[in-house]
Amino acid sequence: MEKDQKLDAVLFFIIEKVHKAARRHSQEEFYKAGYDITLDQWLVLKKIYDADKINQNELAEALFKDKASITRILNLLLTKKLVKKTEDTDKRAFNLSLTPTGKQFYADLLIIVNKLRKQYTESISGAEQAELKKLLSKILDNIK
Repeated sequence: MEKDQKLDAVLFFIIEKVHKAARRHSQEEFYKAGYDITLDQWLVLKKIYDADKINQNELAEALFKDKASITRILNLLLTKKLVKKTEDTDKRAFNLSLTPTGKQFYADLLIIVNKLRKQYTESISGAEQAELKKLLSKILDNIK
């Protein structure tokens, strides 16, 4: 049998632990601050905010989510009046944008998100962060 590393020494397990810990902590901070939103809903808001024009399929692809998950998230955000749909020119799709309420909600939550990003990386220099992004991008390219 081939020898393997202990799980805690496997790079991908470490990445997964960091990812899950950050998600869990971020979610707790959102709720503590009074925001009834999940991290996945935040990511959808962020992507819509960043996009000049985006439809549901592009959103799913950009966020590595299946279409059914994006539909569920969008339905919640539409119910909360944070996102609106507008018909696309080809009539088969619709474009997504933030409502005025959604833009304000985004701006308010961004303060917490930026605080958390700073907290999570406070012991890592800018150069180290840039190197980490570069290395993770290389891994992602190897997967594709």
